[in-house]
Amino acid sequence: MVGKTQVSVSALPQSAAVRHLQNLEQMPERGRIEHTGYIQSVTHVQPGEAPRLTATVVDQLARPGVRRRTAPHVRLLFMGQKRVPGIKPGVKIRYSGMLSLVDQVPTVHNPRYLILPQERPQA
Repeated sequence: MVGKTQVSVSALPQSAAVRHLQNLEQMPERGRIEHTGYIQSVTHVQPGEAPRLTATVVDQLARPGVRRRTAPHVRLLFMGQKRVPGIKPGVKIRYSGMLSLVDQVPTVHNPRYLILPQERPQA
């Protein structure tokens, strides 16, 4: 029988810990992150290419009619997926995964995600 080794979370390297981001300005260059934001845009690949869905997430959506400056953003790549239920512009999402730079853009491949309910304006 092989003995089991227990490793405490504090013994793991710093890069293995999840960073819970309050906003994307706190984003590290790489590492495991968790963040809540809004899907700004969704891009589908052309027919004939390997299936992939790309969603761009920002901290806050711009108000209608207001031009927005460049804002910190992260790209979520859903590899092998033509569509992902619930992933569409304007949706509030909590996601987590391993962050890396791809073509100088912060990117999370195949993130875990949760669609969050949005507050409705009171009439």
